[in-house]
Amino acid sequence: MRALRRRAAGRAQPKLRYGALEIDPAARTVLRAGAPVDLSAREFAVLLALLEARPQVLSRAQIEARLYNFDNVLESNAIEVHVHHLRRKLGEGVVRTVRGLGYYAPADPA
Repeated sequence: MRALRRRAAGRAQPKLRYGALEIDPAARTVLRAGAPVDLSAREFAVLLALLEARPQVLSRAQIEARLYNFDNVLESNAIEVHVHHLRRKLGEGVVRTVRGLGYYAPADPA
């Protein structure tokens, strides 16, 4: 399944590069300028969803649908908290906000 998703996204390689970030979806690891970045499972899922959709804006509801199933109880600001943590750990330029619409990863990393 992972290989099919990579091919559909135009990626033949298992690792994804985005500026100084190197993301390995199979190992669920992130390196920033060669140094490991400790992300929670949800933070990693939000980052991967935004990078796979880039430069498209994903609404909070779209991100929630990718992260949570019907059995999960979701706090009203859960996505905002994950985005805040990603910005703190990866820098401000990785996740951008479009007020009233959602979040996106720019096509060209900062």
